[in-house]
Amino acid sequence: MPTSRGEVLSLIRDNAQRAPARIALDKVSAGYNNVPIVVDVDMQVGSGEVVTVIGPNGAGKSTLVKSVIGEVKVLGGTVTLNGEDVTALPSERLARLGVGYVPQSHDVFETMTVLENLEIGGYLLSKRLFQERVAKVYERFPLLFERRSQSAGRLSGGERKMLAIGRTLLTEPTLLVLDEPTAGLSPEMSRIVLGTHVRNLAADGTAVLLIEQKASEALAISAWAYCLVDGQVRVSAEAAEVAHRPDIGEILLGRKELDGVV
Repeated sequence: MPTSRGEVLSLIRDNAQRAPARIALDKVSAGYNNVPIVVDVDMQVGSGEVVTVIGPNGAGKSTLVKSVIGEVKVLGGTVTLNGEDVTALPSERLARLGVGYVPQSHDVFETMTVLENLEIGGYLLSKRLFQERVAKVYERFPLLFERRSQSAGRLSGGERKMLAIGRTLLTEPTLLVLDEPTAGLSPEMSRIVLGTHVRNLAADGTAVLLIEQKASEALAISAWAYCLVDGQVRVSAEAAEVAHRPDIGEILLGRKELDGVV
């Protein structure tokens, strides 16, 4: 257990008992202008798993996410989706292959109605298929049906996040990447988004990669957790094990003499 500055939190567990990987990163390095921000990252998310990535500001979480969804260049290593190498594919191709992404902010079109936002998400679908899938979205998020004629800019923070997730679900992604979905939400709405909606997505078989500032809440619904420090994975273990580390609270709050984890 780290106790002094410079010591490295390290906890790497075997993946053998996990669900088969929907997406896997093998020694992935990624960054900007050929300068790596994340280095030699091994990571996987299986069908029906919620996997949480935690780490301090500047640890490389956003860069990692963008390398997964094809928005940041992978400088080394491989990314495989359903066993196929997708390392060099752009985000548009990955989306067609089943990778959904909900960003932390700018996740809805505020001047458009709820229904118009959903129509944008389903613009490649036939009319019949769109109607079938939007009905499923309304079933999952009944409030969106009630607000379907309301402009997205008038929605609450939680309702906006439901809309952003719902729009992405119209493509029926097999992997859903959520970047801090509870940012700016009330504690109660955060519990609903994570404890109900994200958990239900995994229960339906979707692989969920979650970047979340509310680490304790995220770990509580996750099967596995990774912790990034200085662009490298220092923890890869069952989320429950990470959550129950006696020093995790201090680490998360930056009170350990480390380069703070989470």
